[in-house]
Amino acid sequence: MTLLAEASKATNIKTRALPAGFGLEIVGMDVPNAGEADLAEFDRICRENAVVVIRSQKLHAGQVVELAGRLGRISSQHRTGPHPQYPQISILSNKKVDGKYIGAHEVGRNWHTDGTTYEKLGLITLLYGVECPPEGADTVIADTAGAYEALPPAMKEKIEGLQAIHSRAKLFKKYSQLGVAPEDMAAMKEVLHPLVIASPVDGRKALFLTKGSFMGIVGMPENEAQALMDELIAFSIQDRFVYTHKWKADDILIWNDLSTVHKASAYDEAKYDRLVYRAWMRPFDLVSVTSAAEEIGPAH
Repeated sequence: MTLLAEASKATNIKTRALPAGFGLEIVGMDVPNAGEADLAEFDRICRENAVVVIRSQKLHAGQVVELAGRLGRISSQHRTGPHPQYPQISILSNKKVDGKYIGAHEVGRNWHTDGTTYEKLGLITLLYGVECPPEGADTVIADTAGAYEALPPAMKEKIEGLQAIHSRAKLFKKYSQLGVAPEDMAAMKEVLHPLVIASPVDGRKALFLTKGSFMGIVGMPENEAQALMDELIAFSIQDRFVYTHKWKADDILIWNDLSTVHKASAYDEAKYDRLVYRAWMRPFDLVSVTSAAEEIGPAH
């Protein structure tokens, strides 16, 4: 039975709050056999929560694509460890075949936000754990809406209206193995995004933070801009704002990138194998303002 199974008359979904208090775990959902009522409830929960977890779901890659596609148009990742049959999926793994990594390796170890180089902001990230080490390899997510609310009034006043500069070329240089021609990188335009945005989850103000593509702040000396970004990230990743996902195989983890900042933690790669599928989805209302060039490379 596919994800688009015959519609059931009622939903069996229940939820419980995640430990950090800004997301939900869905329980009572059998994703591969879910009826339309359960899937519709899944859609609603993902729209209304910054982080969503579903555990113990046996999915093949095609089912991961189908589930992710409910939340937006999936951005095919031709350059960042694409799945051989499903280019909508990026493989994150330390595994090798014939001496070569089968997917993207050691990505996302610094605090960042996905989707920073789109001209029009908006991205949802889904991870599915195929093979997960029993220790390490956590995904750590911080609530930047909660962090903004807790900022001192003087800091809120300081950052209101500030525009951060983000560079797609910087990301391509970081992932030098992508093999992008220098002239193509030179043609990539920098984009501006406010440090304070409206969360698409509930409309609250949230900090929009990252280290990967960040170049500076309009009208501010480079060293001051970097210090401010570091300060805001340090404030946002306090334990009171953080959810740490301890992976088990067959977990699904979803988050909205406009009200969170996240990173991957290290693990013993000599001892354990890790294999995770990742999909990036653009909300459907942003599809018409997303260019083909924005879909083909690293977005964080």
